[in-house]
Amino acid sequence: MTESLLEVRGLSKSFDGVPAVEDVSFDLQRAGTLGVVGESGSGKTTLARCILRAIDPDVGTVRFNSENGWTDLHDMKARDLVPLRREMQMIFQDPFSSLNPRMTVRQIIEEPLLVHGQRNRAKRLDEAIHMLELVQLERDSLTRYPHAFSGGQRQRIGIARALVLRPTFVVCDESVSALDVSVQAQIINLLEDLQKELGLTYLFVAHDLAVVRHICDRVLVMHHGRVVETGSVEDVFERPQQNYTKLLLSAIPSPDPDVPLRPLDRQALGL
Repeated sequence: MTESLLEVRGLSKSFDGVPAVEDVSFDLQRAGTLGVVGESGSGKTTLARCILRAIDPDVGTVRFNSENGWTDLHDMKARDLVPLRREMQMIFQDPFSSLNPRMTVRQIIEEPLLVHGQRNRAKRLDEAIHMLELVQLERDSLTRYPHAFSGGQRQRIGIARALVLRPTFVVCDESVSALDVSVQAQIINLLEDLQKELGLTYLFVAHDLAVVRHICDRVLVMHHGRVVETGSVEDVFERPQQNYTKLLLSAIPSPDPDVPLRPLDRQALGL
């Protein structure tokens, strides 16, 4: 049986009294990919940030199976979380705004190493070069700035920065939604290759169900901050149980241009 890397129980978060995440629970298996899907405002990103303790949840527990054993992230003080940041990283949605335009690619990739105490300049450079090779960028990229790259190349730089600390758990927060379709496919293939090579575990936040179906092995469907359905990708996509899931799936366009798009009626489904 596959070992769990992450256990979330009863996680909730409100902003000004308005619930953003309500009583969410799930397990994430090591080296697996869990897709979190739903409309804008469904609580996907808030959930991801609560898990990483980028924001503090109101109630609930998040247990992470770190290299030193199981740790309850909710009970830890901010300073005690710092060593665990090596094992938990995020790839952001916008590959341009998430990169400092005043820093070279080398500085961007090396920054996490500096933050975590790597003072040896030569070792940092070696790691930066290795990361560029992993994300399929040329070595001469190190001296250039983010504006000199395309959107897909910038996202590769963001991936290199996230992986330079050798994490085991990576949150992909809409990490391909800002890219052209052809570039999306390249980045998704890269993420899959990196997962196999490095043994990564992904929490893949997305609204594009076609992408989720391709890269994920399990999926969690959120609506108004709550989990309305969860299961294997095959079960949820082929045999959805909840009306909201059926509504989302009906909005996926067919690759055949002769097949018309017929999304279900929200009111008819009681939504």
